[in-house]
Amino acid sequence: SEVLSFLRGASSSTRSLTRQSSTRTALHVAHDDTSTASRVQEATPFLQRIGKPYLNDMDAWENDIQELHDFLHHIRYHHSTIKKHIFNLPIQHHDAGTNNLLKEKSLERYRHEYPFGPTYVRPITAGESIDLKQLIDFNNSTIEMSSLQVFTTLFLLSSCVPKSLFLQAVDGGEETLNLIIRLGIVYLSGDMSNEENELVVPLIHLFPIEIVSLPGSNDVNKMGNHLVKNIVLMTDLHPTVLSMTTIPSGSDEPGEGAVMYIGPDSLSLVQHLHASFFTHLQSSNRTDDMQSFRILDLCCGSGVQALATLGMLELLRETGHELIDMEKLEAVAVDVNKRALRFTEFNARLNGFGKDVTTLQSDLLADDTVPFMEELLKIGTRFDVVLANPPFIPVPNVISDNVALSLRSPDLQNSQSCYGLFSSGGASGEDCLCAIMQMAPHLLRRDGGLMGIVSEFMNPPLLNATETECRLLTKLESWWGTTHDTAASGILFTNEHPLNRQVYSQRRALSNNNENTVSLWLSHLESHQINHVSPGLLFIKYQSKHHEENTKRQHQLQLEYRLVPSSVWTPHNFNAVEYSMNVFSDFFR
Repeated sequence: SEVLSFLRGASSSTRSLTRQSSTRTALHVAHDDTSTASRVQEATPFLQRIGKPYLNDMDAWENDIQELHDFLHHIRYHHSTIKKHIFNLPIQHHDAGTNNLLKEKSLERYRHEYPFGPTYVRPITAGESIDLKQLIDFNNSTIEMSSLQVFTTLFLLSSCVPKSLFLQAVDGGEETLNLIIRLGIVYLSGDMSNEENELVVPLIHLFPIEIVSLPGSNDVNKMGNHLVKNIVLMTDLHPTVLSMTTIPSGSDEPGEGAVMYIGPDSLSLVQHLHASFFTHLQSSNRTDDMQSFRILDLCCGSGVQALATLGMLELLRETGHELIDMEKLEAVAVDVNKRALRFTEFNARLNGFGKDVTTLQSDLLADDTVPFMEELLKIGTRFDVVLANPPFIPVPNVISDNVALSLRSPDLQNSQSCYGLFSSGGASGEDCLCAIMQMAPHLLRRDGGLMGIVSEFMNPPLLNATETECRLLTKLESWWGTTHDTAASGILFTNEHPLNRQVYSQRRALSNNNENTVSLWLSHLESHQINHVSPGLLFIKYQSKHHEENTKRQHQLQLEYRLVPSSVWTPHNFNAVEYSMNVFSDFFR
């Protein structure tokens, strides 16, 4: 409802999309429709170039990214500012002088707030409109605030902005517009000879994430300043805007998978890791001879997990905390999608981590993953933290797109392109999850390394289930294997009430505006013996000592499960965060 108050003049009439050679007069859209969604076909040639460095001029590209960073900081393109001043949501103020070491105090930031990012924002869809001229009060607004309104409209709400209004309302005017055109994150549409008819069209999202001090750690730096790390992530447009899972190449070359937007699954791993990360670090058996802290982000997409974790560590470093006083922070981001790696590199530079992040293209589903693991360990030692948000939807082949199918069944022809690289987890939904579980023991630091995975889990434990009925745990443990010389333990968090097959099928079918596919989903899930599905988080930690021999399960990984009140993925679910913190306080001890 907060976002809908932003909308003006929405129309539900059908839009006619016609691609033409001109990039400025390419389609017919009703005058009251400001949505990017109605201009996607026109935008396709521009979408292909996003995140690509300037030809033969890397320095200019990096300088422009730095200029964008400085501008976003100048207009306070931060989560809390957008939440308060654009969407009028409440902000909890914390006194930097109070003792925030108490768990109750450190948890307050999760209560009555949307922590970390604007997950409450819904981009507008085809036929909808935002009349920004009616929203900006030029008599009483600062240039920084009107700039923030314009950038929020462009890069969160996916609405076009008249060029004339952009030049009037945005600090820097023409210079700022030229900057974001050079970077390829907007283009101009309309009549070039009439500035009043030209529109600035956004091609991506810029999603702000705000990371506050870790619960249990110092809340202020040595100067007494309140600590916050603001991160902005570039992603492809939300599927409701983009309406495609593959970005066409414009040639005979295959297209690239779209880079996933920041959703509740991405933020849930950030949020629950953040809530207990300091507790983990205190028990992670780090020694003085460790010269770097290493992070591995598998299926990285925009690089959100690696960059958010680097942000958490940087906050600890700014407090001078001895747990993170080593000279070097390192992250390696891995994805099969070259586009995702370009976006990650862009985001690393945009947030000041350009020298800390290395990208590596690899297919985790390859028949032989040994070369990949060897390549990872050539870059450095084992990893302190391994994080993953793999594709997890158990998609029937006929509604996976060609790019996703090419990694699994290239001979199959799809009839609908509803699921792509970042969503399709193969027929079982577990293809990438299995691969990650099998690789992780070879990549995690043996003495205190931590892995976190966010995924949907098939056939999760149910209320009142006995240990012998928890087949999912046994499956996960078997993927981990038995040949490792170090024991590990872990906890699987899923919802108290998972979705049954019927409800899950209905939701997946409706999410693609096609109720006729319900029977297809039902049949597919039944053929793979998937009875229930739940959002979840899996955390595994290598132990410093072997566990006592456990004769019940013949694996080096010992898993337990916890059923979370309400939904573990809901970004503002205070109860879920409090629950996982209480569990982790024992787990990490």
